[in-house]
Amino acid sequence: MQTLDLIVDTWTGGTAAERGWWRERRRAAEEAIAEETRLTGVATPRHTPEEADFTAELRAFWDECGGMATEAVARCCEVSARTLDSYLDGRTFPTPERLDQVLIGLATMSVAGKEAKGQAVREAPRADRLHEALFRARTARKQERARVRELATALPGGQASPTADAQSSLAGFGAVPGILPGRRFDDRRALVRAGVHRQLMAAIAGSARLGAESVLLSGEPANDEDHGDVIIYTGEGTLGDQQLTRGNAALATSASTRAPVRVVRHVADTSGAQTYRYDGLYTVDDYWSAQGPDRRVWQFRLVRRTPGEQGAALPPRDDAMSVIGTRSPLSIQRIVRSTAVADFVKQIHDFTCQVCGVRLQLRGGRAYAEAAHINALGGPHGGPDAIENLLCLCANCHVLMDAGMLVINDDLTVVSREDSTVLGTLCEIPEHQIDREALAYHRKLHGAPEDATVARGLGPSLHE
Repeated sequence: MQTLDLIVDTWTGGTAAERGWWRERRRAAEEAIAEETRLTGVATPRHTPEEADFTAELRAFWDECGGMATEAVARCCEVSARTLDSYLDGRTFPTPERLDQVLIGLATMSVAGKEAKGQAVREAPRADRLHEALFRARTARKQERARVRELATALPGGQASPTADAQSSLAGFGAVPGILPGRRFDDRRALVRAGVHRQLMAAIAGSARLGAESVLLSGEPANDEDHGDVIIYTGEGTLGDQQLTRGNAALATSASTRAPVRVVRHVADTSGAQTYRYDGLYTVDDYWSAQGPDRRVWQFRLVRRTPGEQGAALPPRDDAMSVIGTRSPLSIQRIVRSTAVADFVKQIHDFTCQVCGVRLQLRGGRAYAEAAHINALGGPHGGPDAIENLLCLCANCHVLMDAGMLVINDDLTVVSREDSTVLGTLCEIPEHQIDREALAYHRKLHGAPEDATVARGLGPSLHE
């Protein structure tokens, strides 16, 4: 209010009546903002007394252990210094598992420091007291969030329900109403406004959880192969080896969900401006890790959906191909797998999964298993349809192998990519020897290290 009075005095000479008039204007504006905030259902969670109690307990324990620097403790308990600072300041709260890490690391450093100084080591406060305080704090936080949600949704124009949120997040997938394949856009802002590619900078729009909404082909050769109906698309990431994160993870998710992905091509430069064309819906058919000229990259095979799946008729063939150049007609060739080889592999293993040891029993004494190729037959893999390139797997392990979530080392140890845990040893019998080169190709394809074994403890064989 004093600042407002100074401004009024500077502007007008500042009589009491003028200052009063501006104060009334400010009061009315603040009330209008408060009313608008109330009607839009904006509510702010408040810190609860239970959260303050936990923070005080944690700081007391920290001080009793010597009040060490967070950087030093972070190195000991595998938690970042920034995260520790946020715990001590009460800005965030740990999970029970993370709290155990902090307590163990803090106690270890405290004991070592006191022993080095020749001081007596006293028993630290019991961890269960801190865990009880954390439980109360987390329970109070859940109740506070529920209160805020209830307040927000109860008010006129309040926050949308979770169902509506989910629907709006999915609205970015598939064909955009009113936008036909072949439609041109003057720049990337026009693409964003139309909802065709909702990224001004990134070439991949979407999320790792839901999948990719759209991709943009820049037209530069790079590692991309654009055959029109089929695209070998190189993922994002320009520094070092590419990682299966962000946009690359979104495309990998789309390979699992089979959700449609919009493809936009950069087709021409007009007086310094970039022109783009929406070319329809594609499916992420496969993806793999490949060695580029100077680094490893992730590549994705995108296949154009049929005209009936586009949500609108495709433009005439000549128009669709006019700018990108002459393309060879695409011929799809079905790979014929040898049923005899697959049946033999399943029979010699008695329809028992070589990874997890599960044998699925069906009615009538029949059993079920799947023959899985380690090195896939389709391009660009070109694996052989031979017994040494096949595994007898249950349906679950087959899916995990194909997605790269299970990899097998040359010593036949099976590693889960989810948490780098060694699950056991693949079952190999004299009649069925596994091709180690195929295993190495599978590991490299899915970005696994040459030896995926991680020091988390090698468990017993999965078949014991």
